[in-house]
Amino acid sequence: MSSILTWIIFMPFLSGLFIALFCNNFWGRIVAFGASVFVAILTVIMTLSFDPAGGMQFVDIISLVQRYGITYMVGVDGINIYLILIIALFLPLLFFVLKREEKGFWANLLFIESGFLAVCSSLDLIFFYAGWEMMLLPIFVMVGLYGKSAKRAKAMLDMMYYAIFGSMIMLGAIIYLGVLHFEQFGFYSFALDDLAKLNLSVMAERVLFFSFMIAFVIKLPLFPFHMWLSKAYTYSPSVATFMLSAIASKVAVFAILRFVLPIFSLSFIEFSSYFVALGIFSMIYFGVIALRCDDFKTLLAFASASHLGLILAGLFSLDAVGMSGALYQIIAHAITSGVMFLMVGIISTQLGTRKISQLGGIAHKAPVFATLFGIMMLSSVGLPTTIGFVAELLILVGLFKTNLIYGIIATTSIIVGAVYMFVVYRKAILQSVSSVTDKFKELSKSQILGFGFVAIIIFVMGIYPKTFLDLSENTVQNHYEKYIKSNLKEHK
Repeated sequence: MSSILTWIIFMPFLSGLFIALFCNNFWGRIVAFGASVFVAILTVIMTLSFDPAGGMQFVDIISLVQRYGITYMVGVDGINIYLILIIALFLPLLFFVLKREEKGFWANLLFIESGFLAVCSSLDLIFFYAGWEMMLLPIFVMVGLYGKSAKRAKAMLDMMYYAIFGSMIMLGAIIYLGVLHFEQFGFYSFALDDLAKLNLSVMAERVLFFSFMIAFVIKLPLFPFHMWLSKAYTYSPSVATFMLSAIASKVAVFAILRFVLPIFSLSFIEFSSYFVALGIFSMIYFGVIALRCDDFKTLLAFASASHLGLILAGLFSLDAVGMSGALYQIIAHAITSGVMFLMVGIISTQLGTRKISQLGGIAHKAPVFATLFGIMMLSSVGLPTTIGFVAELLILVGLFKTNLIYGIIATTSIIVGAVYMFVVYRKAILQSVSSVTDKFKELSKSQILGFGFVAIIIFVMGIYPKTFLDLSENTVQNHYEKYIKSNLKEHK
């Protein structure tokens, strides 16, 4: 079982190549579905074999360029187990809810899955950076080939400019770390364990810390690096928006815990209050903007960014409970936000509009659709018994333990988020049927099956969270003890 993670990472890529080269549209979809199910089964087997107290597991190491310390190094622990599960389990569900037949579409989805899995499993900064850059290429291709809006190209180029700006700064920092390791230890290495042993001056650590954080806050995104957000999310096809919201933004959260905290722990602590404040401000700022949006998809884009602000605040709370909540909120946000984007895509496809002012009465025409959308919305605002409630509760506990003011403001911000979600649900889904929504059709049986499975997950993980929280508890506690608690006294 030592190579199971490598199979999980590369099976989608190899299957995508096979589909692109040898399959027609019919068999392309069949092979893609089979490959995604196989990867999901392997991931479940790996998760069932995962020991929460066992540290880094399923590690594979292959030297790529030995002279310069470039290595293929992947592994699983409590930090990335959630992300791997999300990616592997969600892709098969897309075959139930998306009505696409083009083999290139499904091959591209497999390439996206493989790229995300590689990045989330990486323990080497060069391998991580390569995946970080490459994971967006299939999304750009998907937007270009399968997007319908004439503005999609400019929107994605704007996002690419921001991403390249942040990535180039991070690349410079990565190279500097490798050279510094050579100077201090006599050999090049970009492995996480080696870089965590570097002796950095205070100023060097601060500069490198922000070099990484700029790339990550752009990817999330957070204020003021969000200017690409609205257009990229609005004009992309729904599945691309799903990938950006449900998975790509979460990779940045993973990278902060995986690389930034161990390598730059003193700067992480020193600037933690600033990033908590930035996260809370972003929650409020994006929430207020969402209240003013008439485009359903744009509203969800800013709602998504608002929740990511909460995740960042929990991550920098300097509290193990808050950090656990941030990881759990990754799942909650990926499930609820990603599915709502897909469901808004169904509205847009059927009705030709996403304007909230033109909708209304969908619940009368499609009660199952309205019920499932309502479950996603209630989880998003943190209704008890849903996964969203557990995640938000843990983050708020962490923030209150850190600073009373942070906790109060964050709680208020969550209330603001609940208000605009209830308002938009009333306007778009409830009320009376309009001339536009009169032709709206109920979900197909396969779509009900796919979305219904997600709804079950929401309640299972909300009612029985301990089973899932145990997967990350030991890793988070070890990170807290090793990198935060041990350095707090030195910082003070």
